[in-house]
Amino acid sequence: MNPESEPDALSYMGGILAHMLTEEFDKAISDLNKVIKLEPNNAPAYALRGDAYLKKGKFNKAIVDFTEAIRLEPKNVDAYIRRGNAYMVKFQLDDAISDLNEAIRLDPNNAAAYKIRGEAYGVQLQFDDAISDLSEAIRLDPKDASAYKIRGLAYNVKGQYDDVINDFTEVIRFDPNNADAFRERGEAYALLGQYDDAINDCNEAIRLDPDSASAYGSRGEACLRNGQYDAAINDYTEAIRLDPNNANAYSNRGIANKSKGRLDAAIDDFTEAIRLDPDYAGAYGVRGRVYRQLGQKKQAIQDFEKALSLDSDLDWVRQELEEMR
Repeated sequence: MNPESEPDALSYMGGILAHMLTEEFDKAISDLNKVIKLEPNNAPAYALRGDAYLKKGKFNKAIVDFTEAIRLEPKNVDAYIRRGNAYMVKFQLDDAISDLNEAIRLDPNNAAAYKIRGEAYGVQLQFDDAISDLSEAIRLDPKDASAYKIRGLAYNVKGQYDDVINDFTEVIRFDPNNADAFRERGEAYALLGQYDDAINDCNEAIRLDPDSASAYGSRGEACLRNGQYDAAINDYTEAIRLDPNNANAYSNRGIANKSKGRLDAAIDDFTEAIRLDPDYAGAYGVRGRVYRQLGQKKQAIQDFEKALSLDSDLDWVRQELEEMR
């Protein structure tokens, strides 16, 4: 064989990058195997193969490759970030944060490292740390819509709804066709009592994604809070049609039916919510209220006791139960 006809590692790279762009990850991995066989110390090849494995959901193989890339190039910031991302997907959050700490130590201006570490802190329920990191990511890269989205979700958990609205407004500015961003902002408006704004945002979410059960559910929530019970029932019914296993939609439709005085329909909705989610404490509690309203004391007490066994912090249920005894 003519040695000049044998491919070298570099000759594979154009095809590998093309395979990655077209999401032909198996082909990319096959070619990267050949590159690594030719050049066993090629750190970028290991990192790129790790990326391909990550895209395929083969997280353990991805971590092995990123680890080898780091061994060969201990200052490879991208490899730490990618391995950290793989660890986060596997919910190995301490390992993820450790890798991202190292990436930030090596490159203090790396927006991606702050963003992913912020996301990891959020999963750990360390929301202040998450917001701090995501704010730094946004300072370093003000056009990263995903960082605003993740920070908005953290603000939402903390009940900082004005901040939620500000962040999802930025997401919408960068991506005007993002149905989820309109829905999230709409939910925040509803929680602030700005129901017209909430409904307008949910209308836009539904226009952009007519098959979104979540968008109908969010608009139903705004209508329910605003006393528009018929509209709420219609929206929850559509959410159920799109997602028949949506226990929350059944429970909220039950609340709307209860508010309209349709007590038997409310019982049916709460019962279905409980069938779908047997640990749904709130559904037991509100069904207990309906049973109490119907004068069915035994069933009411049973539901209140079950609700408290699932969630002892439901003080309103405890008060109802005490009133009945």
